Amino acid sequence: MSVDLIMDLFQKYKAMENANATFSKAVVSDNRLPILLPGSTSEPDRDTAARFMTQLFLSESGDNLPQSGLICASPYTIQMAEQLNVCKSEFQASVKSFRDSVQGEKSRLDKLIDRVLLQQCSNARHRVKELQLALKRAQLNRLDLLRCYAKIRVLPKNLISISWTWARTHAVIDPITRDEAIKQAHNLSNEETRNIALNRLAALSQGEKLAYRKKLPNQLRANLQYLDDGQLKRKAVTISGIVLSQDCSLPNTWVWRDDPGEQSPKAPLSRVTRIDTKIDREPYIKALHLHLYKESVYNRKCS
Repeated sequence: MSVDLIMDLFQKYKAMENANATFSKAVVSDNRLPILLPGSTSEPDRDTAARFMTQLFLSESGDNLPQSGLICASPYTIQMAEQLNVCKSEFQASVKSFRDSVQGEKSRLDKLIDRVLLQQCSNARHRVKELQLALKRAQLNRLDLLRCYAKIRVLPKNLISISWTWARTHAVIDPITRDEAIKQAHNLSNEETRNIALNRLAALSQGEKLAYRKKLPNQLRANLQYLDDGQLKRKAVTISGIVLSQDCSLPNTWVWRDDPGEQSPKAPLSRVTRIDTKIDREPYIKALHLHLYKESVYNRKCS
């Protein structure tokens, strides 16, 4: 079953790769339409924009690609972007199906695929060998899954203005059991840090849960103004890279802000989520980004 899922994953990847190449050519061919790359240190050009928008692999050191921007696109290019987004969604779903079939495994995708293929019985060896060769040529070990999943955003027509901004305190929070945390603590490379973590976890009750909270980079967003049936509309959107405009000209007004960094007070704060309010502000195991739930903190203080 897993081999079938891997085959499906590979086919979905190849479909995404082909759609990616078609979209890249379409972006470059719109060379008569204007382009805006405000975060770039070099002269804006469509080749650079296309390379950034279709990046599926981890960046090479020294790459100086723009953080974001806006390019005007033809109806054909918009259509190719939408087809690419469908392929990205199907690839992401295929990756999830494969991971779900191998429960309890959070290894890197290519490592997990290799492990599963090596476990196949002898009567599947020829099929497995061909698949291994195809996967090796595809260089899945270099895939940047976040870039593979990131959709090409198409902005509303009749765009009047765009203002980029950055949101702070963006974090990922997931519950984790004490036993799972102990497994992670055993993998810490520093012996002193590992022992401290294990001792602190040993002090917790068997069924106690913790929260994994890790700060993510500042999140790029954009405030839009556009006309819809003659009415002025405003919309705030999350931005992932360069976006497409359906208009043949750039908006009259645009404002770019560089990433203010982690400590700058000028970056707007994201709204605190409900789960943020349920966990202790200070990490319980700093090396693993693990926090206690506030109810647990209260109980420990009262006991």
